[in-house]
Amino acid sequence: MSHTTTVSDIMITDVAALRSAVEELKRRGMNIQLRENATPRAYSQGQTGMGQAPFVVNIPDSKYDVGLYKVEGGYEARTDFYMGEVEKVLGVTPKKGESATQAKMGKLYQMYGVHAAEQQAFRQGYSPRRVEMADGTMQLQITVAA
Repeated sequence: MSHTTTVSDIMITDVAALRSAVEELKRRGMNIQLRENATPRAYSQGQTGMGQAPFVVNIPDSKYDVGLYKVEGGYEARTDFYMGEVEKVLGVTPKKGESATQAKMGKLYQMYGVHAAEQQAFRQGYSPRRVEMADGTMQLQITVAA
């Protein structure tokens, strides 16, 4: 039996934004790093669907990592959610309309979304500003750059 879960709700399309997101999570105290061309840790070595990945979010405070695998349109995440190891580090409480699987890696997805939106705004000539809400979520306010 394989413990591998594919999380395709959110596609990683901007590797620079992913790198920035991981770096910010590190600055905020999370023990996390992004590795290239590595094999994510899972319940068993050689676990189905968890071979070498172009990118691996290494989570030393978890028994398991998140592999990012190239698919049409970007990279999809695959991980082992067995015993709640990944969500202990990356998880958030699911919001209304959010999938429970997506929430298990919510901190990574939220930070990636913030960085991807900021970088896209800059590319289009806008000036984004973050507003962190009391519940930990972030809003981006985007204005025309002067």
